[in-house]
Amino acid sequence: MKTTNLILNLAFVLLPAFGQAATPGADSPDSPEYQGEKWESGQNAGKGFMGWNIVTVGTDAGANIGDSSQAAMAINTPGGKAFRLFARGKGNSVEAYRTLDMPLEMGQSLEVQISVNFRSGNKGLDLRRAGDNQTIFNLNIGAEDYKVNLAATGNGSLGSEYSNKSVFTIVFTQKDPSGGTWKVSRSGGVTSVHEGSYEGVAAGLKFYVMDTDPSPENELWFNHLKISGSITSAKP
Repeated sequence: MKTTNLILNLAFVLLPAFGQAATPGADSPDSPEYQGEKWESGQNAGKGFMGWNIVTVGTDAGANIGDSSQAAMAINTPGGKAFRLFARGKGNSVEAYRTLDMPLEMGQSLEVQISVNFRSGNKGLDLRRAGDNQTIFNLNIGAEDYKVNLAATGNGSLGSEYSNKSVFTIVFTQKDPSGGTWKVSRSGGVTSVHEGSYEGVAAGLKFYVMDTDPSPENELWFNHLKISGSITSAKP
């Protein structure tokens, strides 16, 4: 009996509470929370998200806010700003985590736009699953290619053709408690659309850069982070 109760208690802790929705909202680097170019752990601007957690390794890695047109295709807000990550040289890395205030509910979507130029090292984003924070989708820019990894379907190259104005708009849509769909639309010199699916309930994102050459063209820029969609499942 004790063993059965323990298993049930663990299941309650580890499984996401489907039926409680993420708050529709958005985050913008124009928010007063990000005064100047300041962007660091604990800041929690916008609506629908928990605070940022930013982790750096090495002596030349970090995160701030600036003008994305300086080194890539502009994806700025009306205030001329975007989120920026850099990690210059081997052994340097930065990761920026953002958890939703609740996992996505059926019918809700999570969207973000990233802009990249050079492809040295590795940079990109992960979609993370509720309950165990495992990666259930990865878009990686590196090794002269743009690839989707760790998804349920649609993994592989999105096309390796280079453009110094590459912009990727990524949309995750939760279909039911077992998973959802992803869509990556590329623009800026090269145009393509790729789609697939992921397993589990989406609960957050990780953005990262590691081991790039030192030029600013190797930075990762992202913006237009938002949660949208109606709640269609029945509530208890």
